[in-house]
Amino acid sequence: MSNSPLVTTDFWDKELQSGKWYDKSTQYWNVQSPTVDGVLGGFSSVDPADVRESSKFIEDAGKLRAGMGCEMRRERALDGGAGIGRVTKHLLSNFFGKVDLLEGNKKLLETAPGFLAEKHSHLGDMFNSKLQDFVPKEGLYDCIWAQWCMMFLTDADFIHLLKHFATGLRPGGLIFIKENVLDKDSAELVKDEADNSVARSLGLMEHIFEQAGLKVVLKQHQQEWAANMVPVMMYALVPRAWVPPASERPARNRLAARPRSRPRGITSDG
Repeated sequence: MSNSPLVTTDFWDKELQSGKWYDKSTQYWNVQSPTVDGVLGGFSSVDPADVRESSKFIEDAGKLRAGMGCEMRRERALDGGAGIGRVTKHLLSNFFGKVDLLEGNKKLLETAPGFLAEKHSHLGDMFNSKLQDFVPKEGLYDCIWAQWCMMFLTDADFIHLLKHFATGLRPGGLIFIKENVLDKDSAELVKDEADNSVARSLGLMEHIFEQAGLKVVLKQHQQEWAANMVPVMMYALVPRAWVPPASERPARNRLAARPRSRPRGITSDG
């Protein structure tokens, strides 16, 4: 990753010259319908598989951290880039008592209370704010989930937001990032001209986490995914200061983290 800062700096220097990086993505979301199909870019069919694997990933990450003596509570979560509340309704409401929604598009956010329907009792606060401007209340969340939204941020804003997310965690809490990634080493990031998003390399993603002071404790590719679609990776993150050196962890946790005891495709960096 030694060349990543230089490569991405050149990219962003060019892209940010006009000062309008976020304008095109704002325009894109302004014309999307406030439906599951709309927020998934016409691919509503991926929702069930997406939710199934995300659910398993939350469970796996929670068990891993509990084994390290850092159990994640189930009281309050933040859905970052929430849209109409798809992730809140289908995923987070199954794990957490209350879920706050963070969404920059007012039309999508105003659709959320009705969309949640029978899950409405889980709805917490709703924040109509740009991701890059959001600052959570300190120590409030057991889980912060951000999916298919960091792709719209510059690298600098991505790092900045992750630092704020870290301050918003309760002890034992986790940050979950689920994003499109580039599996090949041919580029650090690739821009999608349609919505002004970027897909980042695996190395660049982890470089960004490191710059934000976060540690990857678990990561996994979305397994049930069409071969012609951009790969997707899930990450569970905690502030680096929360992770003790391996030599200080209980012996049973080191044994439990051996690759042979884990389903194929899951990697623990904890």
